[in-house]
Formats: sequence, C-alpha cells, structure tokens
Amino acid sequence: MNVLRRIVLTFVMLASTAGFGWAQEYPTRPVTFVVPFAAGGGVDSIMRRMSDELQKSLGQSIIVDPRPGANGAIGSAAAARATPDGYTLLATASSTFSLNPNLMKDPPYDQLKDLVPVATIGRSPWLLVVATDSPFKTVADVVAFGKANPGKLAFPFWQSSVLVTGETFGRVIGASMRKVPYKGAVESMTDLLAGRLPIMFTDTIGARPQMAAGKIRVLASTVEKRPSYFQDIPTLKELGFDVVTDSMTAVFAPAATPKPILERLNKEFTRIVGTNEEIRERLRELGLDPTTMTLAEFDAFVRSEMTRWADMIEKAGLEKS
Repeated sequence: MNVLRRIVLTFVMLASTAGFGWAQEYPTRPVTFVVPFAAGGGVDSIMRRMSDELQKSLGQSIIVDPRPGANGAIGSAAAARATPDGYTLLATASSTFSLNPNLMKDPPYDQLKDLVPVATIGRSPWLLVVATDSPFKTVADVVAFGKANPGKLAFPFWQSSVLVTGETFGRVIGASMRKVPYKGAVESMTDLLAGRLPIMFTDTIGARPQMAAGKIRVLASTVEKRPSYFQDIPTLKELGFDVVTDSMTAVFAPAATPKPILERLNKEFTRIVGTNEEIRERLRELGLDPTTMTLAEFDAFVRSEMTRWADMIEKAGLEKS
C-alpha cells in the first residue's frame, strides 16, 4: 500500500512539474487570435488595441486573424478545431458563445465541449442609432413609424446578438420589423448613412467615429443603467422598453488546452485589463466596461449567459435555423 501511495504521489509531482514547465515555457512562437467577425469591427479593434501589451506580456508576436461569416460561427469553429496548444485562440463576443448555441440547429462547434474559457475583457452596450438627416429624432419616433408601417422598419444584423436585440426591440414596441443580413458592422453603417437603412444597432466602436463626424444620432443604449461614457444617452429600459442586451468581449481556447497555459493567459489578461490604466482607458474609449474573471467565474458566466439569452430568444419568437 505504501509502495502504491509513493507511485501515486510521484505521478502527481511529475504532472505538476510538467504543468509548471508548460506555463513557464509558453509561448515560444507567435500567438494567433481568431476573430469571427469582420476586420474593423468591435472585437477586431479591441484586440488590435491590446496586441502591444499582450506582446510585451507574453514575449511573442500577436496575430489578429479576422474570419467573419455565419454570425461568427465560421471563425469560432476554426478556432475550436485548432491544435489545443495555446497558439490559436478565439477572441469573440457574446453572440458566438451565448446566442449561436441557442439559434443554430447544427452549429459547426459545441460551445461547452469544443471551447474552454480563457479570460474576459469587457462588457459593452448596443446603441440604437440613425443617420443625422433621419426624421427619427427620438425612440418614440421610431416606435410610431414602426407601428404605423408594419414591415417597413428594417434593421441590419451581422451577428446573433444584434439579431436578437433587434427582434426583442420589435417585440417590445409591438412592431413588425424586417431584418437584413450583412457581413459586418462597417457595411451596415455605410448603408445607414446612405439612407438604405432606417435604423441600426451598433457597438460603440462603430458609432464613435460617425458621432464625432456628426453623421449619426444615438437614440438609446441597451444596458440596464447609463454607462459613465454615455451619461447623456438614455437607455431603452429607462424609456420604458425592456431591452437589455449588452455584450461581453472575451477569449476562449480549444478544449484540451493544458490548464497551466489557460491559467497563464488568464493571469496576463487579468493583469492587463485589471491594472493597466492605459489599456483600461482605451477600452472605455471603445465603449467597454473593463471586466476580469477567474477561469471558474468565466465558465459559470458563460453557462448563465446561455440561459439568459435562451429566454430572450424564446420571447422574441426566434427559432433555430
């Protein structure tokens, strides 16, 4: 029995030492972050803003690789199928880990089986915007038009969370809205400014340049309370419309990635997002509330968000397709 115990203890010590070695040696080559949305969009911009600090922290080059399509499913599946060695990671938003599992009949990846949480970066609202020359001055104007003109109030979507936000808004205001699929936020904004779309739900990254140029008007945000960086913009909730659909930007790794590597990555992201004031300010400028979680907290968050969004999807009357 003593011999068996010594063997077990030896095995545990060797495994622990190997894990420590992985964490100490990793990474020894460039690390790629697959972004399942179009270049120039929210997650892509966030990762490019963070890449310098990540490079300093990890001691290797950082590659941001946009792979848009299918509401983020194409890029997510590519990352999920990558070798689980910490060199190909997924930088994404709530739509791929909370919504796609509830909206797709046969998704090309299983969120809970094929991917594991690494780190959170920040939460952000969606903004209901219109072109400056739009006749819609307030949310009430949009609601009145939608009710009086069934099917004529269209909104673009390029990821699942935008789709559910738009459909939830339509349900809450009691109007039949038409959804129009787009490749990304940039293309959607182009058509909004050209008058081909009446309204749009976009992130802060997509809205800020157009706000600064005086090209769009922000009517409301989709968070519970007004963010510090948008104190002058009402929330849909406070206007009497129960639409709360913020999004979390986060990082995942292929399942079976060694835990010491996950812990190392979580530690570095937590340090950068939690204590680097320059990065925190950059994130706020991009409309994010910097947010850090442990691996266990993030795993619990993913599961709770899948449940929360499943309820919203059901209420919006959306079916899996």
